[in-house]
Amino acid sequence: MEVIQEFFSKMISGFAWLGLFVFGIWMVSLFVLLFRELFTPGELYFKEYIVKVWKKLIFSFEVTGYGGVVIAPILMFTTGEVYLNIMIFFAAIVFSAISITVRKKNGSTLFS
Repeated sequence: MEVIQEFFSKMISGFAWLGLFVFGIWMVSLFVLLFRELFTPGELYFKEYIVKVWKKLIFSFEVTGYGGVVIAPILMFTTGEVYLNIMIFFAAIVFSAISITVRKKNGSTLFS
């Protein structure tokens, strides 16, 4: 019973860590986007700005998913938290699969 509890605890923790990284990358990119829009001459169109914000969220989701697939195995071998890093790796694979599915349905690429 304790093994199951630890499994789900680490799984939720892995998804939470990736969620925090998505949020952090998104906030940094929003900060950069805000300053770019602030110092651009002309009017600020709210609808276009919201589309840019949405694209930044999708971008941060993809970057975190793909980065987690690369970083989590490295962390597995260098830190003592092997079980947590396995769950982060699993969550990164799920994030990457969702990102690939969304891009396939939209017909878009990573940087478009």
